[in-house]
Amino acid sequence: MNQSPLTVLAVYRVAEKSQSDFFRILLEKRAYFLKANFVTARDPVLLRSNTNPEFLIDVFEWASEDAIERAHIDPVVLRLWSAMEDLWIDGGLGLGQLPESDEAFAGFQTIVI
Repeated sequence: MNQSPLTVLAVYRVAEKSQSDFFRILLEKRAYFLKANFVTARDPVLLRSNTNPEFLIDVFEWASEDAIERAHIDPVVLRLWSAMEDLWIDGGLGLGQLPESDEAFAGFQTIVI
């Protein structure tokens, strides 16, 4: 199993009216992930689609594949993910589902939360 950090792009579709609540949960998730050593200290980047502002990309760095496995059975993480799921239209999307997926140099808005 690879124990090196792994950068991921988590794609969500969240109605604009629900995004402030979604961002609050992302901040809570980040704090817990750091405390539990699931992610590295590298700052995450949150992006919003220029084409459809409902599409968000959360770019962050897992500490290792082992950390990913541990997170997937952690009750606090499962609660946070459930709260996120309650707010999104869809989540866990592939990059091909982004409106910008066919663009050679796709541009996104950086969101600061």
